[in-house]
Order: sequence, then structure tokens, then C-alpha cells
Amino acid sequence: MPEQLHEDLGVSLKAVIIRAIDEAARRGATKVEAEHLLLSIAASGDVAAGILADAGLDYAGVEGALRGEREHALRSAGVEPVAEERLRATGNSRPAWGASIREALKRGNFTARRDRSRAERERLAIADSLIGVLRADLGTVPRALAYAGVDRAALITRLEQL
Repeated sequence: MPEQLHEDLGVSLKAVIIRAIDEAARRGATKVEAEHLLLSIAASGDVAAGILADAGLDYAGVEGALRGEREHALRSAGVEPVAEERLRATGNSRPAWGASIREALKRGNFTARRDRSRAERERLAIADSLIGVLRADLGTVPRALAYAGVDRAALITRLEQL
């Protein structure tokens, strides 16, 4: 697990991180990235997942946005999109930690709620990690959300108000 995850962040965030690892492995990715964390959060049932769903980003919505980003990137390179299974890496090893998930967790809002109880910080840890994902200016996730017409700033504001 990335070093940014301190032990007292709680089991709910750890479970989301483990699901992100599983998401990356299931998709045949060689690295766990922010997009896998976003998918895991969307499927978590957490308050953060509800905020995503309100913006049209339930699990299927996130998958659609990511698929749209991939297709746009391929077309920009002059390549027609191919079936997703053809893009999978081969092998059965666990994916390594990618740069985008490390950066997302560094940008997370974990210290902004220090005045709250440990239980409250744990309850909001998934939302705080989502803030880190949404604050990225470059990469797959911000492009996917831009193509999908999602207002990242509005999502961040809602999450910070929790």
C-alpha cells in the first residue's frame, strides 16, 4: 500500500484501496492508478460514491467516462478504438503502484479535518481520497471527466463540505 496511507485512516479506506488493486488486476493493468481508485470509490456505497452518482458517475458512469477518454486518445493518435480485452496486459502478477494513485493520495484532504474525532476522520477518509483524485490537473481521470462534462470543482466543493 502506498506510504501515504497511515494506519489510523481506517478499514473503510483500506478496503477501497484493496478493491482498487483488484480492479486494476481484473482489468489486466500493470499498475494501480487513480482511475482504479475512482472506480473502487464509485462502487463503495460510501457517501463519496453517492456524490459521484449524483454527478452521473456511478460505477457504470465512471467506466463510460474512462472508455470515452480512451477512445478519444486513440482517435487523436489516428487509431480506431479496439475491444477493451485487446488492451489488457498479459500475466497474472499483482499490479504495482502507479504514479497517479500515489499523487492522488498525496493530494487527499486527510489533514484538513484534524479538528474532528478519529471516527469522523475515518468516516470521511474515502471522500478525502476522492478529493485527491479529483484535484489532478493532468492524466486519464481529469481528461475522462472533462470529456464527460463533469464539473470537478463542484464535486470537490461538495466533498469538502462533508
